[in-house]
Amino acid sequence: MRGQTWTRRTVALGGALLSAVVLGQVALSGPVAAVPGLQFRTTVGPSNSVAKSQNAVCPTGTSVIGGGGAISGSGLGQVGMDIVQPLANAGLYSVTGREDPNGVAGNWSLTASAICAPAPSGLEVVTGHSAVNSVNPKFLELFCPVGKRAIGGGGAAVGSGASDVLLEDLRIGQNSVTVAGVEAGNAFAGNWSVDASVICVDPLPGEQRVIVDSSDNSTASRAVTATCPAGKSLHGVGGEIVGGEGQVRLTEMRPTSSTTATVRAAEDENGFSGNWKVRAYAVCAT
Repeated sequence: MRGQTWTRRTVALGGALLSAVVLGQVALSGPVAAVPGLQFRTTVGPSNSVAKSQNAVCPTGTSVIGGGGAISGSGLGQVGMDIVQPLANAGLYSVTGREDPNGVAGNWSLTASAICAPAPSGLEVVTGHSAVNSVNPKFLELFCPVGKRAIGGGGAAVGSGASDVLLEDLRIGQNSVTVAGVEAGNAFAGNWSVDASVICVDPLPGEQRVIVDSSDNSTASRAVTATCPAGKSLHGVGGEIVGGEGQVRLTEMRPTSSTTATVRAAEDENGFSGNWKVRAYAVCAT
């Protein structure tokens, strides 16, 4: 596609990124402004107790510029949404969920959401991979080329086949994305790594980042929504757990309308005695 550059890297996920079952596309809204032809797509997968992935696929002629996912059902604090990644060359956003090593008795499902548009000016996706070792926690920041802005991205925390390392942060800065991972309960004995991707474009009209925190306390779960100002539309989503010490898992981080990004998290089955909060990032433009 003319004027569009993909920086592509093949990521070895140790078999954890599973083939997805896509049950259908649902548009959250019609085309909106800012990036011409901006559209939202979401898919909901089967409800069962096995590790699984779910893809939200962009329409033909459009590219993925952001997205996210959610977990619904039983054992929310024991199911890790540990891989949330745009697959640029495939035009989709992919989410993978896995139970912790203790397993969950009930069923749960995955929702994947994609923000799609005809390729914006300067569209480029940069990906990276941390070292594979036992250092805890891990942080990986990727930068856009000079002059470009970060509007979306993705991340993964990869250990064994279970959710024994957690994707804790996906922070979207003005020209970078930072991914943070932490061992579940700060107690994983093996080696692990984090992946990151940043979706970059030329500056957008009226570009603005809205960052909103939830309450900071010791309740078992919480959620927060970042809303774009009037006249602006959502172009990218990020989220972060502040505190939690490896005992809190992201259960939702996705666009919930054409103007809102919602982030949720829940403590694991052992609970967490300290205070923590979640933070939502919305990249907005006119």
